[in-house]
Amino acid sequence: MDTPILRVQTLGGFSIRRGEAALTGGRSRKLFLLLAFLIWERARPVSYGELSDLLWAGQDAGSLNALKAILHRARSALDQLGAGCGRALILSREGGCQWDPEAPLVLDAEDFARLLASEDLEPRLEALALYRGNFLPFLAGHPWADAQAETLRRQYLETLLTALTALAEGGRWQEISDLSAAACTLEPCREDLCRFRIEALLHLDRCQEAVQAYDALHGHLLSRLGVLPSQDLRDLYQEALGDRDPRAVSPATLLETLLEPPRSGTLLCGFDAFRTICHSTARMAGRNGRPVHIALLTAAGDDSLPRRSLDRAMDHLEEVIREGLRRGDAAARCGAAQFVLLLPQADYDASRAVCARLVRSFTRRYPHAPVRITSFVQLLPPG
Repeated sequence: MDTPILRVQTLGGFSIRRGEAALTGGRSRKLFLLLAFLIWERARPVSYGELSDLLWAGQDAGSLNALKAILHRARSALDQLGAGCGRALILSREGGCQWDPEAPLVLDAEDFARLLASEDLEPRLEALALYRGNFLPFLAGHPWADAQAETLRRQYLETLLTALTALAEGGRWQEISDLSAAACTLEPCREDLCRFRIEALLHLDRCQEAVQAYDALHGHLLSRLGVLPSQDLRDLYQEALGDRDPRAVSPATLLETLLEPPRSGTLLCGFDAFRTICHSTARMAGRNGRPVHIALLTAAGDDSLPRRSLDRAMDHLEEVIREGLRRGDAAARCGAAQFVLLLPQADYDASRAVCARLVRSFTRRYPHAPVRITSFVQLLPPG
């Protein structure tokens, strides 16, 4: 059969395209694992025993009849690309089968590796554009797919950082912005990639976007890893904030900008802003001699607690804090399972009483929450 060129995507998803027809990865994990493996190993016949080990990895091997049933379904699925494609592309071999090695085929992962082999920057940039995500992400957790995915991801990141450095040396800031934006979508917790993006945006005078890029990283680091961005990245953030509007402003405009919109409850802010408020409050305490206390609220759950359940509990705790503290207090999330409170109008005993009231309020409002809230109060040293 005269078969047009097949185009196979394995990076960031799985699809086989033949002209206008397409077959995309679906619910049948074993079926698409079989197809992906046969395409990957199309230069050789694959025995039924090897396929059985692949499909039932770590489990009791499936019967030959079960394997042949999956092969039949795979051939039927390929017929979506054209009548007879299934039997034309998956060839029977003695004791096994093989993807037709003569069928014209373009595989994105192979193009990615070929372009990476170049010593020149431009082909490597083409390779980076091909990397749209992890290798066969719907097969995450399978030993064969994970091994390929880790190798390709490592090659992508190494090449990406080298390319970004070369582009920076050439002052190609727009390309850095585009490339790092795509990379940050794939690797949202990588500070080094976010740093390239923010620096590029600052060079392009797009300070508002630089602030948004930092805020996105801040949120990912806090929710996924329970940490904050490094100091040098926070310095870049402050630079972006300072450069957003270089024009002089009138006193009226300045006052309008500084005034907080009317709202009830305590001041909830990011940790960087909270730290600045603490510095100012500590200096004031040093002048007037009034003690200021900070409190740490921690949500503790089982080690097996899903992140989604923890995040939901933290959202509930945030609402309790917002409604339960005074307007003169401040609070910020400082970890995946922690809030820090600034209580400038309460002594030690009153601060402990405030925390106890918040814990009781949370427990009463969310009696089935999968976490237990604990508190710790300490004096904020005067500045």
